[in-house]
Amino acid sequence: MNVEVRRLRPGEEQAFIRSVRVPFLDPATDDPEEHADDERHARDVEVDRAWVAEERGHLVANAAISSLDLTLPARPGAEAPVIPFAGVTAVGVHPTHRRRGLLRQLMARLLADARAHGEALAGLIASESVIYGRFGFGHATSAAELCIDSREAVMLEPAPRSDIRLVEADEAGKVLPELFDRQRRVRAGEPNRNALQWEERLSDRPHRRHGAQGLFHAICEEGYVSYRVHGQDILRGERHRLHVEELRGLTPETEAGLWQFLFGIDLVGEVRARRRPLDDPLRWRLADSRQVRVTDVIDWLYVRILDVPAAFEARGYRREGRLVLEVLPPPDDLEGQADGAPGRWVLEAGPDGASCHPAGGQSADLRLTVTDLGALYLGGFPASLLAAAGRIEELRPGSLDQADGLLATSPAPLTGTTF
Repeated sequence: MNVEVRRLRPGEEQAFIRSVRVPFLDPATDDPEEHADDERHARDVEVDRAWVAEERGHLVANAAISSLDLTLPARPGAEAPVIPFAGVTAVGVHPTHRRRGLLRQLMARLLADARAHGEALAGLIASESVIYGRFGFGHATSAAELCIDSREAVMLEPAPRSDIRLVEADEAGKVLPELFDRQRRVRAGEPNRNALQWEERLSDRPHRRHGAQGLFHAICEEGYVSYRVHGQDILRGERHRLHVEELRGLTPETEAGLWQFLFGIDLVGEVRARRRPLDDPLRWRLADSRQVRVTDVIDWLYVRILDVPAAFEARGYRREGRLVLEVLPPPDDLEGQADGAPGRWVLEAGPDGASCHPAGGQSADLRLTVTDLGALYLGGFPASLLAAAGRIEELRPGSLDQADGLLATSPAPLTGTTF
């Protein structure tokens, strides 16, 4: 029997969530807490932006878009601008229906829908990093995992004093979203969060704690940290491990104060933190920099450029420059689907703004695929690095240096929000 790929219908949200669980090897159970999670996730599904594959009345594949916005590189002295963003999510094919082209059909519908909505960018967080480059999604942000011996983590200079206080979850729900929205405008690469996402984060259901204690929330005027503790046997001389779920400050000094607060918590011997920026200055604040160990670096956001002029005119630039880019289609053209990104483009940009338009007969400076254009877009990886990996071809000598200077951003982009 044929498999039909179609839009989700109103009333099928719960079935969609149950379908999503299958390819992620997390089958639905009768656990009331998991059922509550499923109901919350079902409320977050945009029915008109979700698709399924159906065979004989059963859903066998799924995909969706969350309508988001994304922070972009800023011009000097300005907040990070934002742009409408198609957050590709819940993509999966059941193991019984692999190798039938269902993923390609779903991706074709997702990208066509994003273009129809006028979104210049789509993006995703990949469960398997090898899959999406062929559709034009380029690895654009990474995050580090840190481990710090808090007993030896002494600041070279004490962090500025700030009025840090602990709050309960209900107050955190009122304060953290506003602080997050202010702080995310510091860096490129951060999607917004809706009310349901905050509910998910702050509900802190026991089955999501992985054996740890509940969340603590500490806030100050310009930042916050949410953390939990993995308890050890204190009577045996063991120290607790403190896990930072999220630490955000509007300034590096605010974040330093939050770190100093964590290092001073009694009974803790080790602090671990996920999703930290690659340019985190913490190491340079400590008297002994070796107390900060990077235990992992993980790829996070993958960006797909859908409208080159709109995307490059929306972001900020720190210096003047001009590039002619020859952009090649991604490896998989989704059966010839119309794609406005490939072509030859002139980018003229600087701190006062940017212009991007077709190059006509002008010779290209760099040649690269849509996938690698997405990797460059947020400024997290220099063009010279991708060229050294054989992914970008320099056609005019000096163009890589020009691209590195023009597209670079500081601070480094970071994605701390899943969708």
